[in-house]
Amino acid sequence: MDLSIVHTIYRSFAGDRLSFLYSGLFHDEHTARLIALGEEFLGQNGADKGVRGKLAFIMVEMYQNIVRHRAGLASEVQEREGRSMFLLRSTSAQHEIVAINPIASADAENVKKELARLDGLDRDQMKQVFLLGLQNDARTQRGGAGLGLIEMARRSGHPLRHALSPLGTSHYLFALQALVGRNANWRSAPLDALSLHALVAELGISVLCRGNLTAGEQEVVLRMIERDLDEDRTRSDARSRAFLATMELVENLGTTGEGPMVFLGKVGAEVRMVLAAHLRADAVTRITKAVEEVNALDAPGSQRRYRDILLGRVEASDTIQLGLIELARRHSAPLRMAVAPDGFMVLEAVI
Repeated sequence: MDLSIVHTIYRSFAGDRLSFLYSGLFHDEHTARLIALGEEFLGQNGADKGVRGKLAFIMVEMYQNIVRHRAGLASEVQEREGRSMFLLRSTSAQHEIVAINPIASADAENVKKELARLDGLDRDQMKQVFLLGLQNDARTQRGGAGLGLIEMARRSGHPLRHALSPLGTSHYLFALQALVGRNANWRSAPLDALSLHALVAELGISVLCRGNLTAGEQEVVLRMIERDLDEDRTRSDARSRAFLATMELVENLGTTGEGPMVFLGKVGAEVRMVLAAHLRADAVTRITKAVEEVNALDAPGSQRRYRDILLGRVEASDTIQLGLIELARRHSAPLRMAVAPDGFMVLEAVI
């Protein structure tokens, strides 16, 4: 894994309290999990019911737009440059939601017209346009004459923003961005999301989270991992345990700055779990030594060390090996680690 690419992704979320990115299979059932993720975060930060309702509505509408409207593409394109992406970036006071979807060229023109029609309208005018749309018998299957766009703009209280990027000769990547929060200001632009999308496609990222996750937030991410990465339940369970082990490793190490970032990337049948975080110098020393020791263990030795740690037969300082062994024993390849001079660490495991 290229440390510079991981660092670029990490820095793209600078200032966020929570960053959550999803670019997987877009199961319908994840809709409820996204609501739970937003509720958990907002509950921790004391947001009022109005903000909670707005964010939940817009997250669901954005996600469902992807589920309902993404264009059918050849599988190799859909898995790479044509993949869909959902992104939530939150601080305590404001929230940006981005949806990126492949759409046909003809649909791109229609979307541009709908968004242009909303420019300059106040909330009352949007409400009237929405009500007229409900009465319009000419509504299409692609969103009821843009009613979803109107309602998202009306509820957010901020103009929607968008960008289009060519995808082959007959499609575009359409990035739609919404903002929730009183007196909120944009932290990024749709073109920034498209640049991030290119890195997500390159690494095959399915699920990414950045920040100090609560137990409830971890639970939501865990359920998405279980559902998304493999139909084989055995492999799915192993990846779920690897995620939990990574969370335990983060807790034992202690991170600095804006918290750790964890993502799972799938290219073909291979899944990689990557942890990135800023560490103190002593933590860098501890994990460097622990990775070297874990990589030197054979399978029986790994099992013995794992058991000894669980039974308390080793020093407390060795407990960070527990998470590393959990990661390492999911695959025969060694763990890989790189550290930048400023203490930015990237740990990669194939699971």
